[in-house]
Amino acid sequence: MKRIKLILLTLIFPVLLSGQGIEIVPFAGYMFGGSVNFYEGKYKITDGMDYGLSILVPIRHVADLEINYTRMDSEGKFTAYSGYPDFKDKQTTMSTNYFQIGTVKAFTQNNPKVVPFGSFSLGATWFDFADYQDKVLFSITAGLGVKFMFSDHVGIMLRGRFMLPMFFGGVGFYAGTGGSGLSINSYAPLVQGDFNGGLIIKFGN
Repeated sequence: MKRIKLILLTLIFPVLLSGQGIEIVPFAGYMFGGSVNFYEGKYKITDGMDYGLSILVPIRHVADLEINYTRMDSEGKFTAYSGYPDFKDKQTTMSTNYFQIGTVKAFTQNNPKVVPFGSFSLGATWFDFADYQDKVLFSITAGLGVKFMFSDHVGIMLRGRFMLPMFFGGVGFYAGTGGSGLSINSYAPLVQGDFNGGLIIKFGN
């Protein structure tokens, strides 16, 4: 957790000093954990509540640069397929942590009080396991949402996102009794997603 705070502080302070119109959006929602199939078995992450923070920085009235952190605390379960005696069923507590940088683009500027938008980001997802080796994967997200501004400085943001961490080649976060890790043919996405809502706090004009 200390590492996460340090990373967030490193990202946030330069942004807050950079200019006007910045929006800070603490949010909470619900994440769908998803699953991924390996040759040796299936790994399923349970669904649960997620929460985090977005920082939106306007870029010349074209779009907003978004820095986003999202976390979900849940459980993961590996179910071994028959024919792989070195692998056993196993369940553990874990957290899913997204670190993303991307853009938020408004579809229309006709009504500044109601602003529908699309978003896209890329970055890393850190799976923090209680009982075995952590894993950091490249990931992307894509979403649709809407902002409702109640004043020049306060509003809410609602959004739904597809979230795709990518597994490439052999994956070493689980080891069987023989010491071998899980494997896939080339790459596979772990399809996750969330719906969340947050409070917009806007600084400056």
